Amino acid sequence: MNNIKIKNYQIFLFLFCFLFSVNIFALDKLDSTPFVLTQNEKNWIETHPIIKVGVDRDYAPYEWLENGEYKGLAVDYMKRIEKIVGIEFQIVKNKSWNEIINMAKKGELDMITSIVQTPERSKYLNFTEFYRKSPVIIIDRGENGFIGGLKYLNNKRVSVEKNYFMEEILRKNYPNIKLQIVDSTKKALELVNRGEVDAYVGDLGLSDYLIKKNNFSNLRFSGQTEYFSDQGFAVTKNNAELLTILNKAVKSLPEDEIQNTFNYWLSAERGVNIKTIVFYAIGVLFILLIIIYWVYRLRSEITQRKIIENKLKESESHYRQLTEDINDVIWKVDTNFIITYISPADERFRGFKASEVIGKSVFELFTDESITLLNKKLKERLELSQKGIKLPPLKIELQHKCKDGTIIWGEILSKQEFDVNGNIIGYHGITREITERRELQEKIEQLAYCDTLTKLPNRRYLEEKMSFIMSNSERSQKYCALVFIDLDNFKPLNDTYGHNVGDLLLIEVSNRLKNSIRKLDAVARMGGDEFVIILDEFDEDKDISKQNIFKVVEKIRLSLAQPYKFNIINEENRNLDIEHCCTASIGICMFKGEQESSINIFKCADLAMYEAKESGRNTIKFNE
Repeated sequence: MNNIKIKNYQIFLFLFCFLFSVNIFALDKLDSTPFVLTQNEKNWIETHPIIKVGVDRDYAPYEWLENGEYKGLAVDYMKRIEKIVGIEFQIVKNKSWNEIINMAKKGELDMITSIVQTPERSKYLNFTEFYRKSPVIIIDRGENGFIGGLKYLNNKRVSVEKNYFMEEILRKNYPNIKLQIVDSTKKALELVNRGEVDAYVGDLGLSDYLIKKNNFSNLRFSGQTEYFSDQGFAVTKNNAELLTILNKAVKSLPEDEIQNTFNYWLSAERGVNIKTIVFYAIGVLFILLIIIYWVYRLRSEITQRKIIENKLKESESHYRQLTEDINDVIWKVDTNFIITYISPADERFRGFKASEVIGKSVFELFTDESITLLNKKLKERLELSQKGIKLPPLKIELQHKCKDGTIIWGEILSKQEFDVNGNIIGYHGITREITERRELQEKIEQLAYCDTLTKLPNRRYLEEKMSFIMSNSERSQKYCALVFIDLDNFKPLNDTYGHNVGDLLLIEVSNRLKNSIRKLDAVARMGGDEFVIILDEFDEDKDISKQNIFKVVEKIRLSLAQPYKFNIINEENRNLDIEHCCTASIGICMFKGEQESSINIFKCADLAMYEAKESGRNTIKFNE
């Protein structure tokens, strides 16, 4: 049972990682640039040939000490930088993380390999651009409901690692959480596993590695936080030149090389179990070989027909026993896609007995949408086959119709069957139910693209939408606009009535924004009290577009300036009516096509918004 729980945890955690942030570890990594140093930087390297480096010896799989050797993702990354720069990175050995941090504060180190920037650390360190981005999640024992977010951990006991960045963040932003400080992530998870604390908050990759390694079968994923573990290099304040050198080296690395390093250290099992497929494939191949062998003997040795028939029956009995005992459905169809065999597992899978299915078209198993998808895939494979291209087994996910009228998902793995002349005589394959996996994928996709509080799209969705709109604008040559909105009077409401009331205002702002834009526009929450709107397709003339854009944004500004009214129950269990005025400072950046990068457009809109704030707030400014 424990193994099953661990496996379920691994599947959930892998899907969360994979769908929340495909390429999350190289999210901000652009195309590589040549590594070119200034003369001053070259002189600095000549006078500093050895760099003292601090490494966390207990931070697997990113960096750790094993058998006297430091290894991990960050260490490999550092070694690659070492070759590019031509400088020796000398690891300060046998030091705990707390000792590394203290040495950095005293200036006894030159750099640290894997560390997250915080306000406190910025007092004694400078940071490169991050090279690894991992979500910060919540882990608990699964005895109560799904936690969901940090605000639900108020007055709860939470374990975190000493001098890790989440200790500083939680102390500052969530003072009501009762922190249990420990020396390592393993100890923090052990406290949760034994029930001595309510939850652990920390890095997704780190916690996943330790849970699997230490078989913490009671632990589960119980929520995503608003924070990310943005790991990068950091240098002490007296090494400004080293900071610029490291940033240049990081940008020069080819993305495929870095991604291969990430994949090597952060790979996860997913999809169909390879051992299971191999087992089934060997079993089916073994049975087919026996059948072929006895058919050959039947033709060549007529006198032994009776013996061969008996052995063939034994083989068929063995085949039937195998297919009846496995959960996956084994099937065969002819060239017209008529089912000629289906294992008894289909009765558990869809509720149909084999006698109700054999002789019918395989397309009767699927929904109309899946039939269309399957026909398209078969047509593509036929065209490739006619060109002489050897095809791999077909793998596809389709919706199956059950006898009771319900719909379930099945993953199909199918291979062609050939006669001695190479002609296709049918198909056989395996179908595995994946309904729960598909449902989980949809939930995780929603987490990846949607803000959990306001239900608006998040920054990741907005970046993809921005790319799409810029591409359309390049073809139409019509102006579009990026609108950056920051609420002017939000913090006093939070400070007076608490975050719950602040959340109510953010939800109401989101509703007003959705009701103020056109259907072709897009609105997203960037975090905190900041929102962004993309206004699509105005006019080819810039002045006309600017006038129309101002009309739309002015409507938004007036809508947001209307008073916000809430009714809450206070600490004395009495109804309290709240009316709050909260205006917005709005910055606009117009763009057409792909003349500017999306990053520059965001920066221009942000600058315009700050200009609006400096101009007295509750106003609109264009970036000219």
